[in-house]
Amino acid sequence: MKNYLLILLMFVFLSSCNAQEKKDKQLSIIYSKQIENLISFFDENAYDSIQKTYYSEIDNKGKVTSKKIYNVALSRMVYGLSYTSEFYPENIKKAKNAINFQLNNLIANDSIGMYFISNVENGIKSNSNEIDIWQQAYGLCGLIEYYGNKPNDQLLKKIHQLNAAFVKRFKDTINGGFYGNYSFLKGQISGSKSLQSLMYPVTSYMANLWEVDSENRIKYETILKENLQLLYQKAWNKKTGWVNVKFTDTWNVCDNSDENNPCFTVTPGHNFQLASLFLRTRDWSFLPEKDKVNYQLLGQEIIKNTISNLKTIENGFYSEYNPITNKVIDQRKTWWQHAEAIIALSLAEGNYKKELIELEEFYFENFQDFEYGGEYFYLTNKNTSIKTELKGSIGKSIYHTIEMIRYQTKNQQINEN
Repeated sequence: MKNYLLILLMFVFLSSCNAQEKKDKQLSIIYSKQIENLISFFDENAYDSIQKTYYSEIDNKGKVTSKKIYNVALSRMVYGLSYTSEFYPENIKKAKNAINFQLNNLIANDSIGMYFISNVENGIKSNSNEIDIWQQAYGLCGLIEYYGNKPNDQLLKKIHQLNAAFVKRFKDTINGGFYGNYSFLKGQISGSKSLQSLMYPVTSYMANLWEVDSENRIKYETILKENLQLLYQKAWNKKTGWVNVKFTDTWNVCDNSDENNPCFTVTPGHNFQLASLFLRTRDWSFLPEKDKVNYQLLGQEIIKNTISNLKTIENGFYSEYNPITNKVIDQRKTWWQHAEAIIALSLAEGNYKKELIELEEFYFENFQDFEYGGEYFYLTNKNTSIKTELKGSIGKSIYHTIEMIRYQTKNQQINEN
């Protein structure tokens, strides 16, 4: 009798676990629809069955406009395929094929180590004397997401080699942080430090690498801490309510006193991206509690000030502003900036539920194209899609929307549990 009861209890427990696991792997109908629309656009139009990879430049109707395969676009494709394989298992094989192409065709070596090539076209690799941190950081994005879903030692070894060379190449060992550009002839390029050179290494790959490479976390924690501290100290301008974008080599903000000719302009998307990064730190165990509290407070402050600057976000927002006058420079509305805003609002501990619902509804109603598939890059100020802009390009494939869905799905699962 006791054995029977024990077996019965174990059955109930395992059934409960399986039910919870199944529930955790469910997507809402609207998210499934968006993912299928987005990935099928590239599967049907951009995939080359001979090379087993995706072309990058795709127009509004799905026509391949060149045979270029960009490192960033492909890596972001791998990210989306790898993450969605939890719900669509067939996507992991597509991701693996794309990774094989990237590792075999879009990586080169110098005396420092491996680095990513910008693109390859008809077997001819692009060639330049300089590389930038954006393309190098996002080259790792897909590899690490794939590894998190399908761990294997050989891939991890490659990731470690790429990361080590990345850090050695761009890291400022004197003033901290990273330079934004590197010359094969001259080394680190003075004057190339920016918000992006601090933020992108963290958001594009290193935070994710810290999560999935648990045995080597200490390797990444020093850099993550340093970049976060510099971002906390330098990136947010309380006076303007906008991010600081350009810096000197010693992390002083460039002179932005001339309102008619500012040394940088700003995007709401970078405000929201910085807020998201600070809000994500609540789950990072290696940070002191005091720092995490400060980062949470600043993340909330950035969202509040950004919404105030924009007046309203329920019908989207413009792409570019003068940070001194707050005047609109570009009235187009950009897909990735809205995805970043939705992520930030979803991390704001329920403080912007109304805005989150409205903005997500706006995003899916206006940026998604269910006639030809995929999503638009830009909308006009009247929310009309701009169909001359490519739906696939150097940095655009499926990444931003799927990353946004990832955060929204995670938050829904937390709320349900």
